[in-house]
Parts: sequence; structure tokens; C-alpha cells
Amino acid sequence: MANDWADFLNPDVVRTRLLRTGLFLVAHEMLLSAIKDRTHDFYSNTWTAADGWKPSPKYREKVLSLDPKSKNDPFRASIVWLRQIDAIDEQDEATIRELTEERNRLAHELRNVLGGTIEHDFESLFPKLIHLVTKIDRWWIVNVEIATDPDLAGKEFDEDDVTPGSLMLLQVLNQVALGNDEDAWELYHAFASARDDTNL
Repeated sequence: MANDWADFLNPDVVRTRLLRTGLFLVAHEMLLSAIKDRTHDFYSNTWTAADGWKPSPKYREKVLSLDPKSKNDPFRASIVWLRQIDAIDEQDEATIRELTEERNRLAHELRNVLGGTIEHDFESLFPKLIHLVTKIDRWWIVNVEIATDPDLAGKEFDEDDVTPGSLMLLQVLNQVALGNDEDAWELYHAFASARDDTNL
């Protein structure tokens, strides 16, 4: 008990736990967006200032109807849709469930996570999040954005060389939040120098 209180009152321990938890939650939101929002937008054909993109009737027919629980849940249905088009596989689907369970646990038990009474295996779970966000966003870029770009369609390239913006953002956040001080500040100084050179 004394060690738990010592950790809870240790700024370095609490700060690291808070940063790791926050980074995991942010990355999970990016995973949700890659799965749910991109699919929604793919089937959207009407824009309104109040509601943004409005999906076509095909969205309900082709996506929402796939919800295994028959409740038209966009997240569950989009996962099934992504499986059908081979954007993800069975193992990916199992990992999404694992990561979502951990996200829900962190959100509901944050105080206990920060206090150390509940462990969060950031080291093994965060790389899985990065992998899935990258894989799904890369699929959208290669099979939709590039495939429908008349200047790029039909050209040969290595898919592994396609770096989604989500991957770069997560790498930067990870380095800034959890990297050592020298590496974390290196990005800031590089940006500040470039900004001064271009008068941004």
C-alpha cells in the first residue's frame, strides 16, 4: 500500500502513466476514424453545413446491415465490411476487439490506472494500435485515393512506401510525449528553425 501511494505521489510515475494512457486513447480514436468514419464518408454523397457528409442509402444497405447484432452499429458493421473487402483479416479483427476492450477499461478505470492498482500494458498494445491504424489508412490511400487519382492510377509503387499522415502524427506524438528530453525537443527546435527561415 505504501508503495502504491509513493508511486501515486511520484510526479515522474504519474506523468508517464497519464501520457501513456492519453496517447493510447488518442490512437484508439484514430483507429475508430480509420474504420468507421472513412467507411461512412466513402458512401456519402451529400454535404450539409449542419451535419457534414450525409451517407447515401447504399451505406445502410452495404455497411450498416452487416452489424452482427443487427443494430446498425457503424463501428461493428464497418469492421465486417472491411473484412469482406480484405482490408483487414481475422487476426486484425481480434486485435481490434482486444484494443477496444482495453480502451474501455482505461476510460472507466483511469483513476486506478494512474494509481497503479490496474496495469496497462502500453508496450505491447500501442504498437498493435499503430500497426492497425497504418494498415487501414494505407488501404484507403492505395485502393481509393490513389486508385481514383488520374495522375497516379495505374502507376507501380511499393505499398510499404505509402506513409499515412496518421502514422506520422502518432510517431511525432510518441516522440514528443514519451521520448527522452533531447529527442523530444529536437522536433520542436527543427520546426522553430524552419518556421523562422520561412517567416511562418
